[in-house]
Amino acid sequence: MLRNKQYIFIAMLIFLTGAVGYFFSLAPDSNQQIKVQLLWQNDTLDCQSTFIAGEDKKTWFVEQLQFFIHDIQFSSENSAWEKVNLLPNFYQVDNSVLLGKNCRQTKPASSLDSAGNWQVEFHSDTKITANSRMKFTLGLPFASNHLNPISQKSPLNLPSMFWVWQTGHKFMRLELASSNEQWLFHLGSTGCQSASVMRAPKERCRYSNVFHFEVPAIKNNSKQFVLNLNLAELLNKVTLDSSSSCQSARDSESCQQLFLNLSTTNSSTEAIGAGVFNAGNTKHFDRGVDVE
Repeated sequence: MLRNKQYIFIAMLIFLTGAVGYFFSLAPDSNQQIKVQLLWQNDTLDCQSTFIAGEDKKTWFVEQLQFFIHDIQFSSENSAWEKVNLLPNFYQVDNSVLLGKNCRQTKPASSLDSAGNWQVEFHSDTKITANSRMKFTLGLPFASNHLNPISQKSPLNLPSMFWVWQTGHKFMRLELASSNEQWLFHLGSTGCQSASVMRAPKERCRYSNVFHFEVPAIKNNSKQFVLNLNLAELLNKVTLDSSSSCQSARDSESCQQLFLNLSTTNSSTEAIGAGVFNAGNTKHFDRGVDVE
């Protein structure tokens, strides 16, 4: 009888060990995430941070910075580019993800929308190595950009990131404030033709205003893969005042400079810290994991 109990105990122990191992295998690996960090030059920014910019050396802070990226692909050394699958959640749908935060949100901190999003999450079969490179597109694909946001899943149903059916979503919404001025940059498609602003275009817009980036896969001091958005690179040579705000008008001088800054992509492994989007290390990397 005692021997039978021992056999039962051993069988239960083997079963529990296998079950625990199985559930741990389902847990997301840190390699399946990329942390995104907002920088001003080499320093991290959050909703409480200020930075000095412009010829007049004014002090500015971020009121809102949110942006879409899609078509994320990885490539290792001597291998072809391969698209990856995103985990569906409040900020990710299909192959698009909304990153950033609206610092003016007054909802409780527990609200997903007010918490912001500073990471890209992939399915567990995505393998990122130290030799990998990542490329992605800033913006949304034409097929989903002009759909009715009311019937779309989050994050494609957020009113603050949508213009009208004709032009579609704001690919990037950047709004800054100083003590007595505000400045904004709303990136999106223009030159879109349809019967009215409440109708989606059947053909691609004349100016899609999407931008492509390629960066190496780099880990930070906490051994996490990271992607930086350097605000100083984006605003390079842009005068910040109420008259220079940009809503993607092609004839606007400030828009032209912003488009130029976004077009200066970094595709070389030698300059990993250059460009609007980059993967270089920073002074305060650990702060950026949960940017406010």
